[in-house]
Amino acid sequence: MDLNLQRQTVCTSEVIYDGVTEQPLECDVLLPDYCPDISKILRCEVIPSLQSYVVNGDKLPIDGMAVAHLYYLSEDGCIRHAEYKIPYTKVIELRTAPQNPSVTISQTVDYFNCRAVSPRRLDMRGAVSINVRVTSQTEEEIVCGGDDAGLQLRSESVENTRILPQAMRQANVHEEMTLGNGKPNIGNVIRYSANADVSDFKVISGKLVTKGEANVKILYQDEDNAEKLEIIEYAIPVSQIIDMEGVDEDCACNVWYDVSSVDITPKQNMDGENRIFTMELAVNAYANANRRVNMDAVMDCYSTQYECKQAQKQVPFLKLEQVVDESYMYKETLDLPPNVKSIIDLWCIPGPVTSKIEADNVVVTGKVNICMFAYEEDDTIAYYEQTREFTQRIPISEPADTIQFVPVVKIGTSTYTLAGHEKLEVRCEIQITGSIYSLNRKKVISDITIDETKPKTRKDNVLYLYYASEQEPVWDIAKRYNTSVSAIQAENQLEDSVLSDKTMLLIPMK
Repeated sequence: MDLNLQRQTVCTSEVIYDGVTEQPLECDVLLPDYCPDISKILRCEVIPSLQSYVVNGDKLPIDGMAVAHLYYLSEDGCIRHAEYKIPYTKVIELRTAPQNPSVTISQTVDYFNCRAVSPRRLDMRGAVSINVRVTSQTEEEIVCGGDDAGLQLRSESVENTRILPQAMRQANVHEEMTLGNGKPNIGNVIRYSANADVSDFKVISGKLVTKGEANVKILYQDEDNAEKLEIIEYAIPVSQIIDMEGVDEDCACNVWYDVSSVDITPKQNMDGENRIFTMELAVNAYANANRRVNMDAVMDCYSTQYECKQAQKQVPFLKLEQVVDESYMYKETLDLPPNVKSIIDLWCIPGPVTSKIEADNVVVTGKVNICMFAYEEDDTIAYYEQTREFTQRIPISEPADTIQFVPVVKIGTSTYTLAGHEKLEVRCEIQITGSIYSLNRKKVISDITIDETKPKTRKDNVLYLYYASEQEPVWDIAKRYNTSVSAIQAENQLEDSVLSDKTMLLIPMK
């Protein structure tokens, strides 16, 4: 007999790659013609960015760009800047070709060394760590209902999460910003940085409409006095529409921006003065979306009329516990380096990040590199950096077999104050985004068959007496006597599926 079973599709997630690969960075370069000779290298800072990626069968090609910023002193003691772009491609070999893949990629600089071979020639060597996690999502059918041939089903309500493939779209921002009154004309741009944050987003069918702001900070030289340095900051509006198939208002989403490239160029105004900054920003807009699905999964079955067989399978149910999008202010008090008279510029760079589960918290730990240019007592410019660690605890509501969390950590604009002559108070905003999932594996029934050649013998309209134990499930009693749970509950006026105390039950054969 073909049973009329109700089935439901379960989306199961399997991590097919979770690892770190190293990408070497090597180049032999010359200073641009407009740059004076190198007297002393202060710092060579490398910023890696993700340009593109796509899963192609069992391979994941990743295109990135590392921008090396060289800060050095020329023979006149002035700070100078040169920039070099190092493109790279890394191909990740996956264990198998994923279905409906979800990819998470983050990058950190392992090390980078810059050596002046001559006053105009540089040898650069380093490496970037690329952290990659690829999840494959497959679909399986499980039994969720049926009532033929005296079929009795024990169901359990479960929640499962369908993760939509991550979407990314680049927004190209072009702005011209004029210097404010009191600021000197622009000479050379020495250092710039940019970060972008999403202030709001709206989900419509198949799209996410985002808006936010990019904050740009520029350190530049006075056109008339190269020894004089100025800092100016701008806030630029950013918006982007991200296409994501299947997303709608019922999905729980993570949305964030990441600045992948910045180009700052001085420009003359109508009076022929260098008082305008032309800014070209490439901002990657990312989105993750989760769809919660509630279902009844059948855990056990029997037929009151025939012998039956059940096919079981272990299914990992992924449940979205919470969407994380929180910021907190990181504060650190440092000893001011000796001989430092004043600070020219200070900024913070994120280092490697890890997460682990402790009791009822997800603990995110990472490193912050605090960097600064400063004037020493003899008015020479020096570079200093210190590395500190931060820890943030995110509460989780329910215990589970396994908790999964891959955080995206960004560091915003940094500020500082001098506390006396020896201490430095540093503050920067750390933003943590991502989704926390719990993974619970359950044995569920994927198919049921009955054998009509083996009918069960029953004495209908008969009552049995049964002395039940404390905490005994009514399902186990009904299965033993080949009757239904509903019949036992109705006969004994029971509401719960588990008995709270020892008691005598009437077992009706219905």
